Amino acid sequence: MQLHSAFLCGWENQKVIVCIDAGHGGKDAGSVSSNGKRYEKDDNLQMALAVQKELEKHDIKVILTRENDTFVILQKRCQIANFRRADLFVSIHRNSSESGNGVEVWIKSQENEADEKLANSILDELAKTQIQTNRGIKQGTSENDGNDYYVNKYTKMPSCLIELGFISNQKDNQLLDENKENYAKAIANGILQNIP
Repeated sequence: MQLHSAFLCGWENQKVIVCIDAGHGGKDAGSVSSNGKRYEKDDNLQMALAVQKELEKHDIKVILTRENDTFVILQKRCQIANFRRADLFVSIHRNSSESGNGVEVWIKSQENEADEKLANSILDELAKTQIQTNRGIKQGTSENDGNDYYVNKYTKMPSCLIELGFISNQKDNQLLDENKENYAKAIANGILQNIP
């Protein structure tokens, strides 16, 4: 009985683990700004590190799929989260198009209450900061091909993918640069609302 109690006590004291995925990296620059000088991979990593810093203030164990400008295949990103048994998975990206602006969050196309709650919490917190447009929660992929983003599909915990403004939009870039700390706090606060 004592062994059982000690085991339970140790289990309860384990930290919650959140996996933050900085999209792209290394040879995969992701989207590029219209002047060709700004790369999505860099914005993603900066925000991932800032979110990590905010979460660690709340005694959350954070694992990153990459900590520097390296290329990590999608399968490996999912393996990192699944192997470490992360409680939540959040992937950070930037959008790009000729005319779009604003922030959106993607979840699996198959209805999942935990994914939706995570995405809503993060988007609600971001909407309290200075963003151009709240583009809402979206399911599947932007290609609308009936599939899901790989990291949402193959992670085994509640997950979402944030498109943190359009790198092709000067105003979105300006807002990101001026509100990095606030965005990081907003994403962290949204995550904290979903801690199991």
